[in-house]
Amino acid sequence: MLSEDSDDIEEKEQDLIWHHHYLACKNYDRTIMNKLNYFRNLDSLNRSIRQNQLEQIDDTSIKNKRVMLVEDEDDIVMLFEMILGSDAGLKIDSFTEPFAALNNFISGLYDLIMIDVSMPKMNGFELYHKIRKLDDKVKVCFLTAGEMYDEEIRKENFPELDTNCFIRKPIANQDLIQRVKDILNSESNSAI
Repeated sequence: MLSEDSDDIEEKEQDLIWHHHYLACKNYDRTIMNKLNYFRNLDSLNRSIRQNQLEQIDDTSIKNKRVMLVEDEDDIVMLFEMILGSDAGLKIDSFTEPFAALNNFISGLYDLIMIDVSMPKMNGFELYHKIRKLDDKVKVCFLTAGEMYDEEIRKENFPELDTNCFIRKPIANQDLIQRVKDILNSESNSAI
């Protein structure tokens, strides 16, 4: 009888161990599922935020506007094309050489021209004046890595330019889209 009781106790202990193991696994599984659901919700939230950003861009009526980008650094051209072309839906014609941009410029085609200030052979201000002779209505903004937007050069040689027409590099993606949107939606057309 003692042997039977001992076997019965061992069986009950084994059942209890399996039961605890089952509960522990169930709680572990529940924890894993909660974490997976958290990440799914996070992914869904990210998609929702991204969709909201795209809808905001759509609401600003800048999609399908045409922009000429004149920038001598290939990596910046590629980055701006991705941000403004892919993310904001603008049509981007980019040139790394100012003379090529000038030769391909067509009056009335562009809603905005973005010109790097410092380029070899012809600086951005010179290109600006040559383009203005061809089209005095197109909006223009300048890209610069300068601390003061090349303020001294601007004040001295081009006092008619508004300082709001300068975009300083580097710039965050959303800030770039917002600045371009603001320029495109502005009433002014003279060097912005």
